[in-house]
Amino acid sequence: MTTAEYLHRGKEVVDSLRKIIIRVGGDAGASFNRQPIWVRRAAAYGLLAFAVFIGYAQYQRLRETASIENDSKGLQVYDGALGGRNLENRLIETGSTKKEVRGILKALSRHGGQGCAYKGDSYKIVRSGDDAFLHLTVIRGLKRIVVTPKTDGGFAGRADAIEVMTTRRHARGDIRGSLWLSMQSAGVPPPLIQEFADVFQWSVDFLTETHDGDRFAATWTESRSPDGRIWSRTVAGGIYEGKVVGRNVGVLYDDGYYDEKGTSLQRMFLKAPLSYRRISSSFSNSRYHPILRYRRPHHGTDYAAAYGTPVSAVGRGVVTYAGYRGGMGNAIEIRHGSGYSTIYGHLKGFAKGIRKGVHVRQGQVIAYVGSTGISTGPHLHFQISRQGQWMDFLRIKTPRERTVRSSKMAEFQDVRDQVLRYMGEEYTAAHAPRTQGSPDVSRKASQL
Repeated sequence: MTTAEYLHRGKEVVDSLRKIIIRVGGDAGASFNRQPIWVRRAAAYGLLAFAVFIGYAQYQRLRETASIENDSKGLQVYDGALGGRNLENRLIETGSTKKEVRGILKALSRHGGQGCAYKGDSYKIVRSGDDAFLHLTVIRGLKRIVVTPKTDGGFAGRADAIEVMTTRRHARGDIRGSLWLSMQSAGVPPPLIQEFADVFQWSVDFLTETHDGDRFAATWTESRSPDGRIWSRTVAGGIYEGKVVGRNVGVLYDDGYYDEKGTSLQRMFLKAPLSYRRISSSFSNSRYHPILRYRRPHHGTDYAAAYGTPVSAVGRGVVTYAGYRGGMGNAIEIRHGSGYSTIYGHLKGFAKGIRKGVHVRQGQVIAYVGSTGISTGPHLHFQISRQGQWMDFLRIKTPRERTVRSSKMAEFQDVRDQVLRYMGEEYTAAHAPRTQGSPDVSRKASQL
C-alpha cells in the first residue's frame, strides 16, 4: 500500500468518527442526556479512548512509511536498522514474495547475511512506483553491500569498502574537581579521557595526584564514516602539568609515547597499583569512594579505596605467593626483573587464574581491594623491595624503556613540534623532562 493510500485510509477513519460523534450528539442526544452523569462520562471517555487507539494505529503505519522517499520517477525507498530478521520482514511487508526474499538473502549471505555486526548497521530497499524490487543497499561496518536483480531471475551481491574521514581535534583546560569532569567539560569524549590517563600511567597517579589549578591539553585523531559513526580515536599527544607532578608531555610516535626529548614514557613500573582506567570506567556515572594514599613508616604505601576496587600489577613478573598471610590477610607477591618484588595485601580476593607460578602482565588485574587480616577498613597495602631491601615506592626512579633512535630523531622532532602546536604549545629547551619528587604527605583524589 502506498503512502497516499494510507493517508486516504486515515481520512476515512476520521470521517467515520466524526459521523459517530454527530449521531451521538444529535439523533440520540435527547436519550443520552437522560442517562446518569457517570454513564455519559464513561461513554465519552470510551469514545475518546477508541479515537486515540485508532489514531495511534494509523500513526504507527504512517511512521513505518515515513522513511519512504519518492523521487520524480516514483521510486520508493524503505530504510531501517539491521538486526534479527528485520530486513527479511521488511522485504515481505514492502511487496517481495517469499521466493524473492530467499533469493535476495542468498545473495546477501555471501557478504555476511542480514545480521547486525556493529551498532548503527542499516539497510535501504529501493522499489519502483508499482512496488517492484530494484535494489538493496546494506551498510555493515565499513562495508557497503548492494544486491540487484539479474536477468535470469536471480540476484547478485557486490561489496565495497567505505572510506572514512580522519579529523583532528584538540582540547585544553584547568582541573576543577577532577580530571574526568574537567576534560569532559572541555569536550573530550570519555574513552579519550581514559586513553589520556594511560599515556601518563608511568608518571602520574591521576587518582591521588591531581589538584585544582593543574592544567591539561590533548590532541587526538577521529575517524568517521559518512553515516556519522566513529570508528577510531587515537590520542596523538597530551600535556599534564601539576603542582605535585610537574610538567609531563606525551607525543605519539612510531610504536609508543615519548617525552619532548624523545625518551619513552614507559617504565618498568606503573605509578600506582590502582588503575585510573578501571576505576573511572566503573564509577564514571556516579560518585565513588575517594582514593586516599598514605606513606606508612613500615616500608609500605596504603591506598584506601572501596571494596572490590581492581588491583593491578605494577610490572610484569611471576606470582610467587597468593594466599592468606597473617595480618596481611589475602596477599599476593610478585617477583619482577632486576631483583624487585612487590606485595599486595588485605585483598578481598584474587582475580581469576591468579596463583603461584603464573606470569602476569604490567597493568593486569590480579586482585580486588578488601579488608582481610588486621585492617580497620577497606584498603590496599602495597610494598616493594629490591634484593630483600624495602624501598619507598613513591621515590623509585626506574629507567625508561627506550629512546628514539638517532637516525629518526629529526623526524620525531618534526612530529613533536606539530603536536605541540596543535595543543597551543611550543618546544623550548626549558621544557626538559622533570625530576619527580613526592612530598611525604597524604593525598586525596578528586571525585570522578
